[in-house]
Amino acid sequence: MASDKFFEKLSSYQKELSSRIFDLVLSRVLSQAYSAFDEKTREEMKKVFDLGPEGYPDEEKEKFIKKNIPNFKKLFEEEIKKIEDDIKAEIEMRI
Repeated sequence: MASDKFFEKLSSYQKELSSRIFDLVLSRVLSQAYSAFDEKTREEMKKVFDLGPEGYPDEEKEKFIKKNIPNFKKLFEEEIKKIEDDIKAEIEMRI
């Protein structure tokens, strides 16, 4: 993972873009996991994640992920790679 010093050097636009890409990747991974869960786990996930920023703390979300998505890191890396490939393909098409 990149250090905080790296992010300090980014412009506000670059920070916002990084945040949006992170949110997109996280959303894709959670959506993929959700579709594979049984109904009980889906309900638990809804409780933990659907309450918005004032809802469950990040620690509870992390616990849920560790308990129910043991391959989270691998899935996250795969989604990052897909997005990176999509961006590269889009750039190549425009050149």
